Amino acid sequence: MDTYPSVDASPYQVFGAHPSTSGWVFSTPSGLRCQASLIADLGVFCTGPVPGTRGDVDYVAASLTRPGVLTRSDIGDLAGDPFPLLPTGAKIAAGNGVECAVISDDGLACLAKKPDSWSPDTPAPPDREYGEHGFVVRAQGSWTF
Repeated sequence: MDTYPSVDASPYQVFGAHPSTSGWVFSTPSGLRCQASLIADLGVFCTGPVPGTRGDVDYVAASLTRPGVLTRSDIGDLAGDPFPLLPTGAKIAAGNGVECAVISDDGLACLAKKPDSWSPDTPAPPDREYGEHGFVVRAQGSWTF
């Protein structure tokens, strides 16, 4: 992730009625529509055609507390206004612990970890474990961690 230049996150920022619906949104050249939550524990999720997966996979997500997933979702596409395009070769790192980079025209990599603003010894809540989780999606194959 360190090799990709960061975009200015402010054009991607959205404000919802609740902090869980606030954060940053972007689209990728391959048609994914993604939202990174202001709340670090919620991480990032994307809907749309997920490259490198079987045809019915339309949802990919990861967070500080959950390993990445590739699955079929019934939430549908993130509707509404078009999301600003995150260009190929750039990343968004808004300070919430989530970084996503468009690694190719058909690829996206996202990493969710403790925000840099948190102390390294910040304890996890009793019902969750903090960790570094993410996903890589691209036509040659997709995976999560």
